[in-house]
Amino acid sequence: MESCDGVELLLDVGLDRRVAGSSEVEISAGGDLWSRHRVLLLRHSPSPTEIERALASLGHVDGLLFVVARAGRALTAAAERDHRIAYAAVDDDAVYFRGHLHRGTAARPSAPIRPARTSWARAAILRLFALGTPDPLTQSEIARRIGVSHVAVAKQLPFLDGLIERTAAGWRAVDRAGCWDRFVGGYPGPRGLATHWAATQELMEQITIVEAAADGRGDAVPAVSGDLAADFYAPWRRPSRAVAYVAVQLDLAEHGFATVPAANATMTLCIPADPTVLAMSREWPLRNAGRIRRYTDPLITAWDLSRSSGGDVAESVGQLRSTVLRESQWASGAG
Repeated sequence: MESCDGVELLLDVGLDRRVAGSSEVEISAGGDLWSRHRVLLLRHSPSPTEIERALASLGHVDGLLFVVARAGRALTAAAERDHRIAYAAVDDDAVYFRGHLHRGTAARPSAPIRPARTSWARAAILRLFALGTPDPLTQSEIARRIGVSHVAVAKQLPFLDGLIERTAAGWRAVDRAGCWDRFVGGYPGPRGLATHWAATQELMEQITIVEAAADGRGDAVPAVSGDLAADFYAPWRRPSRAVAYVAVQLDLAEHGFATVPAANATMTLCIPADPTVLAMSREWPLRNAGRIRRYTDPLITAWDLSRSSGGDVAESVGQLRSTVLRESQWASGAG
């Protein structure tokens, strides 16, 4: 279970929501009154002390949305007493918001909660060296390419012994395939919050609409991932769904899209909690189009692709892996 499961549950129970960041969402039960909540994903229902601690660090937001498997006694009592506290209990298919309990109708399979801390820097270093670099890289250059601090890189390099090594000129990969497999085996996903949309246009046209919408607001070019990015790197299957990582959420309803459950989406927009996703994306010129398209790096692409539907997904991921390990196509760094 992820934070986005709780945010999607808001829609399922009839509440309007607008994703405002990688960990913030605006909620409305109707009308023009919205409240901004920080989303907190927990392995367990919080204790009174944990709730009070979270309230004490409320900051600029109006309230808290706890995403849990099931709401315990302390959480339900706190939510009833203090309307700054809301919760989405995914296994219970229930949301408590501003004094009202809202229930969904869909049966939800139980899934483990995975809110444990992860090292985005370590995962990004694995991606960087899996993609291949013709020359060794200094710690400063590694930090620049993945978008984190020099100190964050220095802390993670010792954990990658056997996959990369230090030379007089800098760090280089000794096992690119091992870097790929270590990343895939341990990456929890970019996390953050997502919105799910559907439209009738071809996927290429849909992503063009998304890019134009971002450009019209002055936002950065979205980074395309999943099926469409895989089709760009290593064509193997017909794309059926697009994923785009954005710095700010876009309202695609203004452009003919409809909000849908994740399973029915043709377009998913995500503000990633992993800061290296956008930092490591690259821009490629579109032939005869006079503009660029931005793609996530191939390993993030593979992670999203592996969550697509279809019997040929595993083959497509394998084709992408083979292509990347055969070519150092990202050796020149970020575009």
